[in-house]
This record gives sequence, C-alpha cells and structure tokens, in this order.
Amino acid sequence: MSHVKSTTHRSRWALGALLYATAACGAAVMDPGELDTPRSELPSRLAGAWYTGTLSSLEHYDTVNQKWVDRGGSGFYYIFGADGSYESGAVIDSTVAGCTVRLLGKEIGTVTLEGETMTAHRAWVRTHATNSCGQSGEHEEGPETTSFRWELGEDEFGEVLVIELDGGTARYRPWQG
Repeated sequence: MSHVKSTTHRSRWALGALLYATAACGAAVMDPGELDTPRSELPSRLAGAWYTGTLSSLEHYDTVNQKWVDRGGSGFYYIFGADGSYESGAVIDSTVAGCTVRLLGKEIGTVTLEGETMTAHRAWVRTHATNSCGQSGEHEEGPETTSFRWELGEDEFGEVLVIELDGGTARYRPWQG
C-alpha cells in the first residue's frame, strides 16, 4: 500500500492520539458480540481476521484487565464475526524531529452490509500513545457510525479485502497468525 493511500487510515487513528489527554468515557461492553446495535450476518469469506502492515499480533489491548500490551510491528486490522460484530485496531509508529510516538488503538462495534457499503456502528474506541519527547496518555471516544465501500477479491498475492474510507484505499490480507 502506498504512503498516500495509508495516510487516511493512519490519520483516523492519529486523531485519537491527539486527544489522548481527555478523560475516558467508561465503556462497559468489552465483547462486540454483546452489543445491541444494528448488525448484518456476514458472508463466510468476510468473517475472520484481516490485517495490513507488519503486525506481530492482533491483541494489543487486554479487555479483561483493561491494559495495553505492546507486541511489536505496525499496521491495522479488522476482526469480523459472522454475527456482524467487529473489532478493529491500529499500531502506528511515527518519528518527527527526533521524537518517537507509538499509538495503539482498539475499536469495537457491529456492522451492517448493503451491497458494497459497510456501515460500522462503533461502540467505543480506545487509544494509548507514548511519546519520547512529551506527554503520553490514553483517550476514549464513544459511539459513532461510519460508512465505507468494501470488496472481497483476489490479486497476485491471494485473497484481499479492499476498504475505501475517507478518500483512501487499504488492502487487508487474511490473518495467518
């Protein structure tokens, strides 16, 4: 994926990092399967874990203990349940003027499908940022609804989930971890 195409997805998560000093909302539901929001049964090819980047794990937030676990790599992921639940996350590294920022993020919700449009009904998103030159912290935001174009296909490297969001395109691969 080119830098231009990945910038939009990165900026979506980076926005949360910019607000990390804000007080948390206190979301109660940790399992997206327990949410009472709109959802569609998903095609079997879509259900499962998808990633882009160099992630070493898809588990960066321990929902039982509510603690962040930095396992390395960088990138983005989605985990779609057959019942229409989803989890998405990000691990982003950035270095500017000698300062290193690392962002870990996790979002849960449900999705509905209507043709090529997927609508995510987010319950919450949490971010954790570390900054070698300044303030580090956490941020949480509550419900939000976002629609985007999606497509399953294949290319020279195998199966691919293409997501077009905010003017950018990202290609996700099935998680093999």
